[in-house]
Amino acid sequence: MGTISFVILNYKTYGETIACAASILTTQTYPDIQIVIVDNGSENGSAEQLREHFAGEARVHIVAAEQNLGFAQGNNLGIRYAREHFHPDFVVAANSDIIFEQTDYCEKLYGIYERKPFAVLGADIIDASRTQHFNPVARARVYTIPYMRKQALISSCKAWMFRAIRLLRLKKAVAGYYGIATNEAGVDVSDGSKNLTTREVEGRSVSADVRIGEELTDVLLHGCCMVFSKDFFAEFDGFWPETFLYAEEEILYYLAKKRGLVMLYSPEVVCMHKEAVTTRQIYTDFCDAKIFYFSNVAKSYRKFLKLMREYEVRG
Repeated sequence: MGTISFVILNYKTYGETIACAASILTTQTYPDIQIVIVDNGSENGSAEQLREHFAGEARVHIVAAEQNLGFAQGNNLGIRYAREHFHPDFVVAANSDIIFEQTDYCEKLYGIYERKPFAVLGADIIDASRTQHFNPVARARVYTIPYMRKQALISSCKAWMFRAIRLLRLKKAVAGYYGIATNEAGVDVSDGSKNLTTREVEGRSVSADVRIGEELTDVLLHGCCMVFSKDFFAEFDGFWPETFLYAEEEILYYLAKKRGLVMLYSPEVVCMHKEAVTTRQIYTDFCDAKIFYFSNVAKSYRKFLKLMREYEVRG
């Protein structure tokens, strides 16, 4: 068995990133681990804080981007560094708000791959309350140009809807519907009345409060933590680089199916996701957060549409 590299993408959340890396260093029994932290142009001293904290830790490597490259290119910067320097058997790409607690997480990757060679693996990702399970996002989804055109339009309309809500000062009137309350610090937070973690089953969105206890292939996986094997890198260098934020896992799923690559969900490996820490760090107003989210989703979907049209032309 060889090296396993963890790539952690940091944007203005160095405290979360330190906790993520520390969870790997303190729990994993596997001897050959390398952690690459990419500071994605944070401009808040993140790179300096990370270098200072991990000074003397030979297994942690800080790579600083000069500007915010977005999710795909930021991760790809770290993936490229890991592959060039360590030639890993697996690359685990994790958001800064992921916590690893399973001591044999790394060993299990080899066992799963030996039994079912995969290109991309998704774990049982749980939320901080340990009641919600993010994977798999969908057991099967068919992407067509009309479907994606519709999704891009819906996302764009939702972004404009929240702009109108903010402009007309209707936030208080609709906040309850979205399960949002304002705390004493003036920050919009979930009031616990809404379960926003869902998965798609037979085309319907359902609560993701039940763990899927069986391995599933060719499923849509959550992008907050993905494991890439050498099978994946035989076809691709990393995430499709044309999006800035959101829809990366959907594009990955689409491309994997086009190339016949195995995307596998396995409940044998587990990690915890605090969810949306970076977005909350930047936006304390839920309307601003929704506008940011749906605007970027719409942009990514339009890029996705362009990719799909190119594949359609190729036949």
